[in-house]
Amino acid sequence: MEEINGKLKVRLSPAVIRGWTIELDRIFRSCDRNDTKIRIFKFCYQPVSGELIFDGSYFHADMLRKHGCQKFDEYVRGICFWKKRVIYLRGHANEDWLNKTKAMLRQNGVGRHIRIIWGEKAAHELRHDLIGL
Repeated sequence: MEEINGKLKVRLSPAVIRGWTIELDRIFRSCDRNDTKIRIFKFCYQPVSGELIFDGSYFHADMLRKHGCQKFDEYVRGICFWKKRVIYLRGHANEDWLNKTKAMLRQNGVGRHIRIIWGEKAAHELRHDLIGL
């Protein structure tokens, strides 16, 4: 993974960012171009290439089918619950990728007041948070 000035490089394709007002130094503070109350909800990140994918899809698989360059399991997948101040990362066989994803999030607008969690605790909390969605 490339670094620029000590920051992990993130790659966004034009197709992914269409419809979003992007803050390049703080990507995770970006919002929908038509409704500034809509922020990134789900995303996929490929720590080796730096590819970051998000759009209005409710399913990671849909995002990756439309925009991804890698196989499904080659991404760390996340869900952002801004009001609850937590980002859940789907567990991944490569623990280092989860740590790199956490670092990327911190470097792109996710403050320390937001928890970034994965593993068994995250799975349990996420099941509870998804009730009613």
